[in-house]
Amino acid sequence: MGQAPAWGLAATNPSPRAAVVASLASTLSRAVTLGDEVWARVVHEAIGRLLGLPVAPEG
Repeated sequence: MGQAPAWGLAATNPSPRAAVVASLASTLSRAVTLGDEVWARVVHEAIGRLLGLPVAPEG
């Protein structure tokens, strides 16, 4: 069984995009905690671009 994401919701088979977004969200959190505004903006933009892409067909 897979490990539950940090926010407490179980994800059985997250898509590769969801896995990358989760990783970037963790990185964004670290950047904010450390007060690195530039790093946080770059990661935030990357997350926005990933979420704005159309979903790839499965198969």
